[in-house]
Amino acid sequence: MSKDPQASAPHDGAPGDVVVLSQDDHTLVILYGDVDVRVSDELEYAGRFSIDAGRLTVLDVRHVTMMDSVGVSFVVRMAAGLRSAGTELLLQGPSRRVSELISLVGATELTRWLPDEALLSAQVEQS
Repeated sequence: MSKDPQASAPHDGAPGDVVVLSQDDHTLVILYGDVDVRVSDELEYAGRFSIDAGRLTVLDVRHVTMMDSVGVSFVVRMAAGLRSAGTELLLQGPSRRVSELISLVGATELTRWLPDEALLSAQVEQS
């Protein structure tokens, strides 16, 4: 997992990756590739970092190719933890796969989707 603000996308052939960026007014978590048990430690770190920061978190799922129950559980736990901390989880996408999974488990009320191709900074300022 990358914690460096200068980090880039994972190398070709990587099963998945989690990038955590601390911005001025929010935390940005970017998921890449297959989000499954192989990245569970990275997901745990990203969730804990975001919740401990106690501020708005944007989860970018535009580059997710597959998400299993580990990934869905991560989204639900992070959204609930952020809500308990008095803030929220915004999903940057869209990713139909992730959206369907969130809906399927009945967790749509825990998150809010940013509009397609919205400028992240403009959306965060409006929140």
